[in-house]
Amino acid sequence: MSIPVNDSSHRASPHKWAFRDNWTVKTTTGPVVGHAETGVAAFRGIPYAEPPTGDLRFRRARPKEPWSTPLLATQSGSPCIQIRNADHGVIGSENCLWLDVVVPRDPSSRSAVDPTARRPVVVFFHGGSNAFGSAAKRLYSAQYLATALDAVVVAVNYRIGVAGGLSLSYGTPQPDLPADRFDTNTQLSDAVMAVTWIRDNAEVFGGDPHRIIAMGQSSGGGLVASLTAVPQLEKVIAGVIMLSPPLAMVHHPDLAALWANRLFDRCDNPLTVDSRTIGALSGALLQENVKNVEFGGPFAPVIDGDLLPRHPLEITPTAPGVGGKVPLLIGTVSHEYYFMRLRRVTTATQRHRAQRFAESIGPDAADVFRQMYRNGQSRTECADLFGDCLFWAPSIALAERWSPSNVWMYRLDASTPFFKALGLGATHTWDLPLLFGRYDSGIASKAFTIGGLDRIKATTAAMQRRWRDFIHDGAPGFTPYSDDRSTHIFGDDGETTVNDPRHDMREAWSSVDFANVGSK
Repeated sequence: MSIPVNDSSHRASPHKWAFRDNWTVKTTTGPVVGHAETGVAAFRGIPYAEPPTGDLRFRRARPKEPWSTPLLATQSGSPCIQIRNADHGVIGSENCLWLDVVVPRDPSSRSAVDPTARRPVVVFFHGGSNAFGSAAKRLYSAQYLATALDAVVVAVNYRIGVAGGLSLSYGTPQPDLPADRFDTNTQLSDAVMAVTWIRDNAEVFGGDPHRIIAMGQSSGGGLVASLTAVPQLEKVIAGVIMLSPPLAMVHHPDLAALWANRLFDRCDNPLTVDSRTIGALSGALLQENVKNVEFGGPFAPVIDGDLLPRHPLEITPTAPGVGGKVPLLIGTVSHEYYFMRLRRVTTATQRHRAQRFAESIGPDAADVFRQMYRNGQSRTECADLFGDCLFWAPSIALAERWSPSNVWMYRLDASTPFFKALGLGATHTWDLPLLFGRYDSGIASKAFTIGGLDRIKATTAAMQRRWRDFIHDGAPGFTPYSDDRSTHIFGDDGETTVNDPRHDMREAWSSVDFANVGSK
Protein backbone atom coordinates (compact mmCIF):
# COMPACT_ATOMS: atom_id res chain seq x y z
CA MET A 1 0.00 0.00 0.00
CA SER A 2 1.29 3.50 -0.76
CA ILE A 3 2.28 5.35 2.41
CA PRO A 4 3.03 9.04 2.99
CA VAL A 5 6.58 10.27 3.27
CA ASN A 6 7.03 11.70 6.75
CA ASP A 7 7.37 15.50 6.63
CA SER A 8 9.72 15.52 9.63
CA SER A 9 12.20 13.28 7.81
CA HIS A 10 12.05 15.73 4.90
CA ARG A 11 13.04 18.62 7.15
CA ALA A 12 15.64 16.63 9.08
CA SER A 13 17.44 15.28 6.02
CA PRO A 14 17.45 17.85 3.18
CA HIS A 15 20.21 16.05 1.26
CA LYS A 16 18.24 12.82 1.25
CA TRP A 17 15.12 14.69 0.20
CA ALA A 18 17.00 16.33 -2.67
CA PHE A 19 17.62 12.85 -4.05
CA ARG A 20 13.97 11.99 -3.53
CA ASP A 21 12.94 15.10 -5.45
CA ASN A 22 14.51 13.53 -8.55
CA TRP A 23 12.16 10.61 -7.99
CA THR A 24 9.04 12.61 -7.21
CA VAL A 25 6.39 12.87 -9.90
CA LYS A 26 3.60 15.40 -9.48
CA THR A 27 0.35 13.81 -10.62
CA THR A 28 -3.02 15.51 -10.90
CA THR A 29 -3.99 13.96 -7.57
CA GLY A 30 -0.75 14.49 -5.68
CA PRO A 31 3.01 13.84 -5.65
CA VAL A 32 4.33 10.27 -5.69
CA VAL A 33 7.86 9.07 -5.00
CA GLY A 34 9.16 6.22 -7.13
CA HIS A 35 12.01 3.79 -6.66
CA ALA A 36 14.50 1.88 -8.82
CA GLU A 37 13.92 -1.68 -9.96
CA THR A 38 15.70 -3.69 -12.64
CA GLY A 39 16.10 -1.24 -15.52
CA VAL A 40 13.04 0.82 -14.58
CA ALA A 41 11.53 3.35 -12.23
CA ALA A 42 8.47 1.94 -10.50
CA PHE A 43 5.61 3.78 -8.82
CA ARG A 44 3.47 1.17 -7.12
CA GLY A 45 0.16 1.37 -5.32
CA ILE A 46 -1.00 4.78 -6.58
CA PRO A 47 -4.71 5.31 -5.78
CA TYR A 48 -6.66 6.47 -8.84
CA ALA A 49 -10.10 6.69 -7.20
CA GLU A 50 -11.67 6.99 -3.79
CA PRO A 51 -11.83 3.71 -1.83
CA PRO A 52 -15.20 2.08 -2.72
CA THR A 53 -16.07 1.46 0.92
CA GLY A 54 -18.86 2.60 3.24
CA ASP A 55 -21.36 4.72 1.31
CA LEU A 56 -19.36 4.08 -1.90
CA ARG A 57 -19.81 0.29 -1.82
CA PHE A 58 -21.62 -0.76 -5.02
CA ARG A 59 -21.23 2.77 -6.39
CA ARG A 60 -19.27 3.70 -9.49
CA ALA A 61 -15.71 4.88 -9.02
CA ARG A 62 -15.35 8.44 -7.72
CA PRO A 63 -12.35 10.70 -8.47
CA LYS A 64 -9.62 10.55 -5.89
CA GLU A 65 -9.41 13.47 -3.51
CA PRO A 66 -5.99 15.09 -4.00
CA TRP A 67 -3.25 14.69 -1.40
CA SER A 68 -0.36 17.04 -0.67
CA THR A 69 2.12 14.92 1.29
CA PRO A 70 4.19 12.82 -1.16
CA LEU A 71 3.26 9.15 -1.35
CA LEU A 72 6.13 6.70 -1.15
CA ALA A 73 5.01 4.40 -3.97
CA THR A 74 7.19 1.36 -3.31
CA GLN A 75 4.60 -1.37 -2.83
CA SER A 76 1.50 -2.50 -4.68
CA GLY A 77 -1.83 -2.24 -2.92
CA SER A 78 -4.18 -4.94 -1.67
CA PRO A 79 -6.03 -7.35 -3.94
CA CYS A 80 -9.75 -6.80 -4.17
CA ILE A 81 -11.62 -8.86 -1.57
CA GLN A 82 -11.91 -12.44 -2.92
CA ILE A 83 -11.81 -16.13 -2.17
CA ARG A 84 -8.28 -17.34 -2.81
CA ASN A 85 -8.76 -21.07 -2.22
CA ALA A 86 -10.04 -23.49 0.38
CA ASP A 87 -6.82 -23.26 2.38
CA HIS A 88 -6.43 -19.49 2.46
CA GLY A 89 -10.09 -18.46 2.45
CA VAL A 90 -10.92 -14.78 1.95
CA ILE A 91 -8.07 -12.38 1.20
CA GLY A 92 -7.77 -8.76 0.15
CA SER A 93 -9.64 -5.55 0.81
CA GLU A 94 -12.41 -3.42 -0.62
CA ASN A 95 -9.89 -0.56 -0.67
CA CYS A 96 -8.41 -1.82 -3.92
CA LEU A 97 -8.50 0.93 -6.56
CA TRP A 98 -4.83 1.50 -7.27
CA LEU A 99 -2.32 1.07 -10.08
CA ASP A 100 1.38 0.42 -10.67
CA VAL A 101 3.33 2.57 -13.16
CA VAL A 102 6.61 1.16 -14.54
CA VAL A 103 8.87 3.36 -16.68
CA PRO A 104 12.04 2.36 -18.60
CA ARG A 105 15.00 4.21 -17.18
CA ASP A 106 18.55 5.15 -18.12
CA PRO A 107 20.57 3.85 -15.13
CA SER A 108 23.05 6.73 -15.49
CA SER A 109 20.29 9.28 -14.89
CA ARG A 110 19.63 10.68 -11.42
CA SER A 111 15.96 11.22 -12.27
CA ALA A 112 13.23 8.64 -12.16
CA VAL A 113 11.65 9.55 -15.50
CA ASP A 114 12.32 11.60 -18.60
CA PRO A 115 9.11 13.62 -19.07
CA THR A 116 10.10 14.39 -22.68
CA ALA A 117 10.32 10.72 -23.72
CA ARG A 118 6.71 10.53 -25.04
CA ARG A 119 6.63 6.76 -24.89
CA PRO A 120 3.45 4.78 -25.64
CA VAL A 121 1.50 3.82 -22.52
CA VAL A 122 0.29 0.22 -22.14
CA VAL A 123 -2.54 -0.16 -19.62
CA PHE A 124 -2.85 -3.77 -18.48
CA PHE A 125 -5.91 -5.41 -16.89
CA HIS A 126 -5.35 -8.77 -15.19
CA GLY A 127 -7.54 -11.83 -15.62
CA GLY A 128 -9.13 -14.24 -13.16
CA SER A 129 -12.74 -14.94 -14.21
CA ASN A 130 -13.74 -11.51 -12.86
CA ALA A 131 -13.43 -13.12 -9.42
CA PHE A 132 -9.73 -13.72 -8.71
CA GLY A 133 -6.36 -12.10 -9.15
CA SER A 134 -4.63 -8.80 -8.63
CA ALA A 135 -2.28 -6.40 -10.38
CA ALA A 136 0.08 -7.05 -7.46
CA LYS A 137 1.12 -10.47 -8.76
CA ARG A 138 4.85 -10.76 -9.37
CA LEU A 139 3.96 -11.99 -12.86
CA TYR A 140 2.71 -8.50 -13.73
CA SER A 141 5.63 -6.57 -12.22
CA ALA A 142 6.36 -5.37 -15.80
CA GLN A 143 9.97 -4.25 -15.42
CA TYR A 144 11.09 -6.63 -18.18
CA LEU A 145 8.07 -5.90 -20.36
CA ALA A 146 8.42 -2.11 -20.08
CA THR A 147 12.06 -2.34 -21.10
CA ALA A 148 11.37 -4.73 -23.99
CA LEU A 149 8.52 -2.58 -25.32
CA ASP A 150 10.18 0.77 -24.57
CA ALA A 151 6.84 1.80 -23.15
CA VAL A 152 5.31 2.97 -19.90
CA VAL A 153 3.41 -0.03 -18.53
CA VAL A 154 0.57 0.48 -16.06
CA ALA A 155 -1.07 -2.46 -14.25
CA VAL A 156 -4.54 -1.62 -12.93
CA ASN A 157 -6.21 -3.15 -9.89
CA TYR A 158 -10.00 -3.01 -9.88
CA ARG A 159 -13.06 -4.46 -8.18
CA ILE A 160 -13.97 -8.07 -8.91
CA GLY A 161 -16.51 -10.61 -7.69
CA VAL A 162 -19.48 -9.35 -5.71
CA ALA A 163 -17.62 -6.10 -4.98
CA GLY A 164 -17.50 -5.10 -8.65
CA GLY A 165 -18.95 -7.71 -11.00
CA LEU A 166 -22.66 -7.46 -10.17
CA SER A 167 -25.14 -4.77 -11.18
CA LEU A 168 -27.51 -5.10 -8.25
CA SER A 169 -29.90 -2.39 -9.45
CA TYR A 170 -31.38 -4.98 -11.82
CA GLY A 171 -32.37 -7.22 -8.93
CA THR A 172 -35.26 -7.09 -6.48
CA PRO A 173 -33.83 -6.25 -3.06
CA GLN A 174 -35.71 -6.12 0.22
CA PRO A 175 -38.18 -3.19 0.46
CA ASP A 176 -35.83 -1.18 2.69
CA LEU A 177 -33.09 -1.37 0.03
CA PRO A 178 -34.09 0.79 -2.95
CA ALA A 179 -32.62 -0.37 -6.24
CA ASP A 180 -31.26 3.12 -6.96
CA ARG A 181 -28.80 2.66 -4.10
CA PHE A 182 -26.81 0.35 -6.42
CA ASP A 183 -24.95 1.56 -9.51
CA THR A 184 -24.49 -0.50 -12.64
CA ASN A 185 -21.07 -1.45 -14.00
CA THR A 186 -18.99 -0.56 -10.96
CA GLN A 187 -16.06 -2.65 -12.20
CA LEU A 188 -16.19 -1.08 -15.64
CA SER A 189 -16.33 2.36 -14.01
CA ASP A 190 -13.09 1.50 -12.20
CA ALA A 191 -11.42 0.73 -15.51
CA VAL A 192 -12.73 3.93 -17.10
CA MET A 193 -11.55 6.00 -14.14
CA ALA A 194 -8.11 4.36 -14.29
CA VAL A 195 -7.68 4.94 -18.03
CA THR A 196 -8.77 8.56 -17.62
CA TRP A 197 -6.32 9.10 -14.74
CA ILE A 198 -3.55 7.56 -16.82
CA ARG A 199 -4.39 9.79 -19.78
CA ASP A 200 -4.28 12.86 -17.54
CA ASN A 201 -0.93 11.86 -16.01
CA ALA A 202 0.84 10.16 -18.91
CA GLU A 203 3.21 13.04 -19.64
CA VAL A 204 4.64 13.32 -16.13
CA PHE A 205 5.71 9.66 -16.39
CA GLY A 206 7.28 10.26 -19.82
CA GLY A 207 4.30 8.82 -21.66
CA ASP A 208 2.29 10.02 -24.63
CA PRO A 209 -1.38 10.67 -23.70
CA HIS A 210 -2.33 10.21 -27.34
CA ARG A 211 -0.88 6.68 -27.52
CA ILE A 212 -2.68 4.78 -24.79
CA ILE A 213 -2.94 1.05 -25.55
CA ALA A 214 -5.44 -0.95 -23.48
CA MET A 215 -4.31 -4.55 -22.98
CA GLY A 216 -5.93 -7.37 -21.01
CA GLN A 217 -5.78 -11.13 -20.64
CA SER A 218 -8.72 -13.50 -20.12
CA SER A 219 -11.43 -11.65 -18.14
CA GLY A 220 -9.12 -8.62 -18.26
CA GLY A 221 -9.25 -8.91 -22.05
CA GLY A 222 -13.03 -9.05 -21.82
CA LEU A 223 -12.95 -5.88 -19.71
CA VAL A 224 -10.81 -4.20 -22.35
CA ALA A 225 -13.38 -5.24 -24.96
CA SER A 226 -16.08 -3.51 -22.94
CA LEU A 227 -13.88 -0.41 -22.72
CA THR A 228 -13.93 -0.25 -26.53
CA ALA A 229 -17.71 0.30 -26.35
CA VAL A 230 -17.61 3.09 -23.73
CA PRO A 231 -18.47 6.36 -25.52
CA GLN A 232 -16.37 8.64 -23.29
CA LEU A 233 -13.18 6.74 -24.20
CA GLU A 234 -13.58 7.19 -27.94
CA LYS A 235 -10.73 9.68 -28.18
CA VAL A 236 -8.67 8.25 -25.32
CA ILE A 237 -7.73 4.70 -26.34
CA ALA A 238 -5.43 4.55 -29.37
CA GLY A 239 -5.05 0.77 -29.68
CA VAL A 240 -6.22 -2.48 -28.13
CA ILE A 241 -4.56 -5.82 -27.30
CA MET A 242 -6.65 -8.78 -26.14
CA LEU A 243 -5.12 -12.07 -24.99
CA SER A 244 -7.62 -14.95 -24.77
CA PRO A 245 -10.60 -12.66 -24.13
CA PRO A 246 -13.97 -14.26 -23.19
CA LEU A 247 -15.83 -11.73 -25.32
CA ALA A 248 -19.32 -13.13 -24.80
CA MET A 249 -19.05 -12.67 -21.02
CA VAL A 250 -21.21 -9.56 -21.05
CA HIS A 251 -24.58 -9.55 -19.31
CA HIS A 252 -27.81 -8.40 -20.80
CA PRO A 253 -30.15 -6.87 -18.18
CA ASP A 254 -32.14 -10.08 -17.63
CA LEU A 255 -28.98 -12.06 -16.86
CA ALA A 256 -27.73 -9.29 -14.59
CA ALA A 257 -31.08 -9.47 -12.76
CA LEU A 258 -30.78 -13.24 -12.34
CA TRP A 259 -27.40 -12.97 -10.63
CA ALA A 260 -28.42 -9.95 -8.58
CA ASN A 261 -31.38 -11.87 -7.20
CA ARG A 262 -29.20 -14.88 -6.47
CA LEU A 263 -27.12 -12.60 -4.28
CA PHE A 264 -30.19 -11.16 -2.56
CA ASP A 265 -31.38 -14.72 -1.91
CA ARG A 266 -28.18 -15.27 0.07
CA CYS A 267 -27.84 -11.85 1.69
CA ASP A 268 -30.71 -9.53 2.63
CA ASN A 269 -28.53 -6.46 2.97
CA PRO A 270 -25.14 -6.55 1.18
CA LEU A 271 -24.61 -2.90 2.15
CA THR A 272 -24.05 -3.67 5.82
CA VAL A 273 -22.10 -6.96 5.84
CA ASP A 274 -18.36 -6.89 6.42
CA SER A 275 -15.74 -7.25 3.69
CA ARG A 276 -15.03 -10.89 4.43
CA THR A 277 -18.69 -11.70 3.84
CA ILE A 278 -18.49 -9.94 0.47
CA GLY A 279 -15.57 -12.19 -0.42
CA ALA A 280 -17.38 -15.30 0.83
CA LEU A 281 -20.48 -14.39 -1.20
CA SER A 282 -18.30 -14.20 -4.30
CA GLY A 283 -17.16 -17.75 -3.65
CA ALA A 284 -20.75 -18.93 -3.11
CA LEU A 285 -21.96 -17.49 -6.41
CA LEU A 286 -18.99 -19.00 -8.22
CA GLN A 287 -19.85 -22.41 -6.82
CA GLU A 288 -23.44 -22.00 -7.92
CA ASN A 289 -22.24 -21.27 -11.43
CA VAL A 290 -19.94 -24.31 -11.37
CA LYS A 291 -22.84 -26.49 -10.27
CA ASN A 292 -25.22 -25.15 -12.92
CA VAL A 293 -22.58 -24.98 -15.71
CA GLU A 294 -23.90 -21.69 -17.08
CA PHE A 295 -22.06 -19.84 -19.83
CA GLY A 296 -22.72 -16.26 -18.71
CA GLY A 297 -21.05 -16.53 -15.32
CA PRO A 298 -22.00 -14.45 -12.29
CA PHE A 299 -19.66 -11.47 -12.72
CA ALA A 300 -19.52 -9.36 -15.90
CA PRO A 301 -20.19 -5.92 -17.33
CA VAL A 302 -23.83 -5.28 -18.23
CA ILE A 303 -25.30 -3.51 -21.24
CA ASP A 304 -26.96 -0.75 -19.26
CA GLY A 305 -27.62 1.79 -22.01
CA ASP A 306 -25.40 4.22 -20.14
CA LEU A 307 -21.76 3.45 -19.42
CA LEU A 308 -22.00 0.40 -21.72
CA PRO A 309 -24.63 1.17 -24.39
CA ARG A 310 -23.96 -1.88 -26.58
CA HIS A 311 -22.29 -5.27 -26.65
CA PRO A 312 -18.59 -5.04 -27.60
CA LEU A 313 -19.21 -7.49 -30.44
CA GLU A 314 -21.86 -5.26 -32.01
CA ILE A 315 -19.61 -3.02 -34.06
CA THR A 316 -20.83 -0.60 -36.72
CA PRO A 317 -19.11 2.47 -38.20
CA THR A 318 -21.31 4.74 -36.06
CA ALA A 319 -21.26 2.67 -32.85
CA PRO A 320 -19.96 4.62 -29.83
CA GLY A 321 -16.48 3.90 -28.55
CA VAL A 322 -13.27 2.86 -30.28
CA GLY A 323 -14.47 -0.60 -31.38
CA GLY A 324 -13.45 -1.14 -35.00
CA LYS A 325 -11.80 2.28 -35.18
CA VAL A 326 -8.33 1.67 -33.69
CA PRO A 327 -5.72 -1.05 -34.28
CA LEU A 328 -6.51 -4.39 -32.62
CA LEU A 329 -4.10 -7.24 -31.81
CA ILE A 330 -6.05 -10.27 -30.63
CA GLY A 331 -5.27 -13.94 -30.13
CA THR A 332 -5.42 -17.10 -28.09
CA VAL A 333 -3.26 -20.03 -27.06
CA SER A 334 -3.63 -23.28 -28.96
CA HIS A 335 -4.91 -25.40 -26.05
CA GLU A 336 -6.91 -22.96 -23.95
CA TYR A 337 -8.82 -25.37 -21.73
CA TYR A 338 -6.62 -28.46 -21.75
CA PHE A 339 -6.09 -28.22 -18.00
CA MET A 340 -9.66 -29.55 -17.87
CA ARG A 341 -8.38 -32.91 -19.10
CA LEU A 342 -6.42 -33.35 -15.88
CA ARG A 343 -9.36 -32.91 -13.51
CA ARG A 344 -10.16 -35.92 -11.39
CA VAL A 345 -13.59 -36.63 -12.77
CA THR A 346 -14.78 -39.23 -15.26
CA THR A 347 -14.96 -38.57 -18.98
CA ALA A 348 -18.73 -39.06 -18.72
CA THR A 349 -18.91 -36.24 -16.17
CA GLN A 350 -16.87 -33.96 -18.38
CA ARG A 351 -19.08 -34.86 -21.33
CA HIS A 352 -22.20 -34.00 -19.35
CA ARG A 353 -20.75 -30.66 -18.26
CA ALA A 354 -19.67 -29.79 -21.79
CA GLN A 355 -23.14 -30.58 -23.10
CA ARG A 356 -24.83 -28.40 -20.47
CA PHE A 357 -22.35 -25.61 -21.17
CA ALA A 358 -23.09 -25.67 -24.91
CA GLU A 359 -26.83 -25.77 -24.27
CA SER A 360 -26.56 -22.72 -22.00
CA ILE A 361 -25.21 -20.76 -25.00
CA GLY A 362 -28.11 -21.77 -27.21
CA PRO A 363 -29.36 -24.39 -29.67
CA ASP A 364 -26.83 -23.46 -32.36
CA ALA A 365 -23.94 -24.06 -29.97
CA ALA A 366 -25.50 -27.35 -28.88
CA ASP A 367 -25.59 -28.39 -32.54
CA VAL A 368 -21.93 -27.46 -32.99
CA PHE A 369 -21.06 -29.58 -29.94
CA ARG A 370 -22.85 -32.59 -31.39
CA GLN A 371 -21.51 -32.30 -34.90
CA MET A 372 -17.99 -30.88 -34.56
CA TYR A 373 -17.02 -32.23 -31.13
CA ARG A 374 -18.83 -35.59 -31.46
CA ASN A 375 -20.86 -34.88 -28.32
CA GLY A 376 -17.65 -34.88 -26.29
CA GLN A 377 -16.72 -38.55 -26.74
CA SER A 378 -13.20 -37.81 -25.47
CA ARG A 379 -11.78 -35.55 -22.78
CA THR A 380 -9.90 -33.66 -25.49
CA GLU A 381 -13.11 -32.85 -27.35
CA CYS A 382 -14.72 -31.62 -24.14
CA ALA A 383 -11.73 -29.39 -23.42
CA ASP A 384 -11.75 -28.09 -27.00
CA LEU A 385 -15.43 -27.19 -26.68
CA PHE A 386 -14.85 -25.05 -23.58
CA GLY A 387 -11.74 -23.36 -24.97
CA ASP A 388 -13.26 -22.68 -28.37
CA CYS A 389 -16.58 -21.24 -27.25
CA LEU A 390 -15.10 -19.20 -24.41
CA PHE A 391 -12.07 -17.71 -26.16
CA TRP A 392 -11.33 -18.69 -29.75
CA ALA A 393 -14.70 -18.46 -31.52
CA PRO A 394 -15.71 -15.10 -29.97
CA SER A 395 -12.26 -13.72 -30.84
CA ILE A 396 -12.82 -14.77 -34.45
CA ALA A 397 -16.26 -13.12 -34.35
CA LEU A 398 -14.73 -9.84 -33.16
CA ALA A 399 -11.96 -9.97 -35.79
CA GLU A 400 -14.61 -10.49 -38.47
CA ARG A 401 -16.49 -7.38 -37.31
CA TRP A 402 -13.50 -5.07 -36.77
CA SER A 403 -12.24 -2.70 -39.46
CA PRO A 404 -10.69 -5.22 -41.90
CA SER A 405 -7.22 -3.73 -42.34
CA ASN A 406 -6.93 -2.76 -38.68
CA VAL A 407 -6.94 -6.15 -36.92
CA TRP A 408 -4.21 -8.76 -36.49
CA MET A 409 -4.83 -12.28 -35.19
CA TYR A 410 -2.20 -14.47 -33.55
CA ARG A 411 -1.99 -17.84 -31.81
CA LEU A 412 0.60 -19.12 -29.34
CA ASP A 413 1.47 -22.78 -29.96
CA ALA A 414 4.95 -22.98 -28.41
CA SER A 415 5.10 -25.06 -25.24
CA THR A 416 7.60 -27.06 -23.15
CA PRO A 417 8.41 -30.78 -22.96
CA PHE A 418 6.89 -30.96 -19.47
CA PHE A 419 3.58 -29.42 -20.50
CA LYS A 420 3.44 -31.64 -23.56
CA ALA A 421 4.05 -34.72 -21.43
CA LEU A 422 1.11 -33.68 -19.26
CA GLY A 423 -1.06 -33.22 -22.34
CA LEU A 424 -1.41 -29.47 -21.73
CA GLY A 425 0.42 -27.87 -24.64
CA ALA A 426 0.01 -24.10 -24.73
CA THR A 427 -2.76 -23.80 -22.16
CA HIS A 428 -4.67 -20.85 -20.72
CA THR A 429 -2.48 -18.11 -19.13
CA TRP A 430 0.69 -19.58 -20.70
CA ASP A 431 1.05 -16.42 -22.78
CA LEU A 432 1.53 -14.22 -19.70
CA PRO A 433 4.94 -15.38 -18.42
CA LEU A 434 6.22 -15.39 -21.99
CA LEU A 435 5.05 -11.88 -22.79
CA PHE A 436 6.07 -10.42 -19.42
CA GLY A 437 9.36 -12.36 -19.41
CA ARG A 438 8.66 -13.79 -15.94
CA TYR A 439 9.58 -17.48 -16.07
CA ASP A 440 9.58 -17.60 -12.26
CA SER A 441 5.89 -16.75 -11.93
CA GLY A 442 2.45 -18.07 -12.68
CA ILE A 443 2.13 -21.22 -14.72
CA ALA A 444 5.78 -20.97 -15.83
CA SER A 445 7.17 -21.78 -12.39
CA LYS A 446 6.92 -25.52 -13.15
CA ALA A 447 7.00 -25.44 -16.94
CA PHE A 448 10.72 -26.10 -17.40
CA THR A 449 11.03 -29.17 -15.20
CA ILE A 450 12.52 -31.16 -18.10
CA GLY A 451 13.92 -28.32 -20.19
CA GLY A 452 12.75 -26.08 -23.00
CA LEU A 453 13.74 -22.70 -21.57
CA ASP A 454 15.94 -21.61 -24.48
CA ARG A 455 13.17 -22.24 -26.99
CA ILE A 456 10.67 -20.29 -24.91
CA LYS A 457 13.10 -17.40 -24.50
CA ALA A 458 13.19 -17.17 -28.29
CA THR A 459 9.38 -17.13 -28.35
CA THR A 460 9.35 -14.37 -25.74
CA ALA A 461 11.72 -12.30 -27.88
CA ALA A 462 9.51 -12.81 -30.94
CA MET A 463 6.31 -11.91 -29.09
CA GLN A 464 7.80 -8.84 -27.43
CA ARG A 465 9.15 -7.64 -30.78
CA ARG A 466 5.70 -7.95 -32.38
CA TRP A 467 4.01 -6.25 -29.42
CA ARG A 468 6.56 -3.45 -29.55
CA ASP A 469 5.94 -2.85 -33.24
CA PHE A 470 2.19 -2.80 -32.66
CA ILE A 471 2.44 -0.39 -29.74
CA HIS A 472 4.85 2.01 -31.48
CA ASP A 473 3.74 1.74 -35.11
CA GLY A 474 0.12 0.57 -34.95
CA ALA A 475 0.91 -2.73 -36.69
CA PRO A 476 2.82 -5.83 -35.48
CA GLY A 477 4.64 -6.45 -38.75
CA PHE A 478 2.74 -9.53 -39.91
CA THR A 479 -0.20 -9.90 -42.27
CA PRO A 480 -3.55 -8.42 -41.16
CA TYR A 481 -6.40 -10.82 -40.51
CA SER A 482 -8.36 -9.43 -43.46
CA ASP A 483 -5.93 -11.02 -45.91
CA ASP A 484 -7.41 -14.53 -46.17
CA ARG A 485 -8.07 -14.60 -42.40
CA SER A 486 -4.34 -14.69 -41.74
CA THR A 487 -3.25 -15.87 -38.30
CA HIS A 488 0.31 -15.46 -37.06
CA ILE A 489 1.57 -18.54 -35.19
CA PHE A 490 4.24 -18.44 -32.50
CA GLY A 491 5.32 -22.07 -32.63
CA ASP A 492 8.04 -24.35 -31.32
CA ASP A 493 10.06 -23.81 -34.50
CA GLY A 494 9.60 -20.05 -34.80
CA GLU A 495 7.00 -17.84 -36.42
CA THR A 496 4.77 -18.57 -39.37
CA THR A 497 1.53 -17.27 -40.86
CA VAL A 498 -1.39 -19.54 -41.71
CA ASN A 499 -4.50 -18.58 -43.65
CA ASP A 500 -7.81 -19.40 -41.99
CA PRO A 501 -6.63 -22.15 -39.62
CA ARG A 502 -9.40 -24.50 -38.46
CA HIS A 503 -11.71 -23.10 -41.14
CA ASP A 504 -14.29 -25.88 -40.68
CA MET A 505 -14.60 -25.03 -37.01
CA ARG A 506 -14.76 -21.31 -37.76
CA GLU A 507 -17.62 -21.84 -40.17
CA ALA A 508 -19.45 -24.02 -37.65
CA TRP A 509 -19.24 -21.37 -34.91
CA SER A 510 -20.25 -18.56 -37.29
CA SER A 511 -23.87 -19.62 -36.74
CA VAL A 512 -23.66 -18.70 -33.03
CA ASP A 513 -24.57 -15.13 -32.05
CA PHE A 514 -22.20 -14.53 -29.15
CA ALA A 515 -23.45 -10.95 -28.72
CA ASN A 516 -26.84 -12.15 -27.55
CA VAL A 517 -26.00 -15.01 -25.21
CA GLY A 518 -28.20 -14.77 -22.14
CA SER A 519 -30.69 -12.31 -23.63
CA LYS A 520 -34.40 -12.98 -24.03
